[in-house]
Amino acid sequence: MGATPYLPDELLLEILSYFPRGKDKESQRAIARFCAVNRQWYDVGIPSLYEAPYLSGSAYALFVRTICPSVLAHIRKSELAGLVKMLDLSHIVHQGNKSTTARLLGRTKPSLEVFIAPQASFAVNCWASLSKCSKLRVLDLSLVSEQISFESLNQTLMKLAALTEFYLPRCSTRYEDAARSMTLRLPPRLQHLSLSGNIHGQLYYDVMRQPDMFPPTMHSMSILHCPSLSNTSIKPIFQNLAGALTTVELRDLPRVKQGQFNGVLNWLPKLASLTIALDYMDDNFGKNTKPTGYYTTHWRESKPLQSLTLVTSGQTDVDPQTAFTAVDLYQLIDERFLGRLRWVRVARSTGWESKEEGAELEALAMLLVGELDKDNWKKRRWHYEGLKGLPEGMTYEMWSLDTPLGRRMRPWLGILRDR
Repeated sequence: MGATPYLPDELLLEILSYFPRGKDKESQRAIARFCAVNRQWYDVGIPSLYEAPYLSGSAYALFVRTICPSVLAHIRKSELAGLVKMLDLSHIVHQGNKSTTARLLGRTKPSLEVFIAPQASFAVNCWASLSKCSKLRVLDLSLVSEQISFESLNQTLMKLAALTEFYLPRCSTRYEDAARSMTLRLPPRLQHLSLSGNIHGQLYYDVMRQPDMFPPTMHSMSILHCPSLSNTSIKPIFQNLAGALTTVELRDLPRVKQGQFNGVLNWLPKLASLTIALDYMDDNFGKNTKPTGYYTTHWRESKPLQSLTLVTSGQTDVDPQTAFTAVDLYQLIDERFLGRLRWVRVARSTGWESKEEGAELEALAMLLVGELDKDNWKKRRWHYEGLKGLPEGMTYEMWSLDTPLGRRMRPWLGILRDR
């Protein structure tokens, strides 16, 4: 067998850029096969193999032995540990243990940027290693099933200066000494916060008492899987952040009832992206804040909402007679109350795709693409305000279908099949 033909490193990197990263076992195997060609291909491909590895089953055990060849780091180190930027342990259930998770965090701390904690093998011994991950940008504890100490979490967060996204665990969080207030501080660069779990009592009071705990960089918030929070406790949080939040997700909140989030667009005047369960809306959504006689001539007063995702939370006390429907959304767009809306996603579980609602959904898509966006494009409104340099005689249809920029910017309505 002859030698493998030499290819420049730049060409190999270009080939490697087409490989999917960390999505599943097959993508991991593909990169591993790339590295196995020869020494040059190995040197080029090994950073991609360990940058964001897909870890599950027996592959996790091999990864641990590679990154942690010895229990004591000073006895035997792994040079590959410094290549790991994303440590996703969401697929690890029974294979891991708490000491191994802490050890992995300790070995990868110089390079780690994203950490998704496992369900069962994250505990108090992980905090020390986690607090030393100075480059960490994303910390996701949403799967953790064991009760955690909020005081330990708070102390760790204060040391993660580079953190931009943080997801609280869905399990109950132990808030020590309920009679004593705690000074809460979020990382200075935080952009997204996901609130989950049992947020109530002294913890909720401390959050409301210290509105300056939220850094000025924060513009996105998710509130989900919070059994103790009602609309009357969520609204004050939003009022504290009314001038900052542009992206919000609201679902799986059992204490919130139908219609109680009808005013969310009024609470958050800068909201551009909203994911919300239909269970919390009714046919008065948006209408209680809309001026009488609102129509297309009021387009300047359109809400800034550009992206709307509608899901369900499975509540059984929803009145179908007053439910928010595709017809209600059509009216809000047609009257230009939502005159800046561009992208709509509807979960299959909403039933909007059914035979009874299908025609309304199709009409909604035609209104969104064929009328609203076309009108905004022709009159250079909102996101089309700075659009220039188009060939003379080019129509909206030609621009949106035949140009790369048009295909990127044109609106759409999609169905979420797995929701």
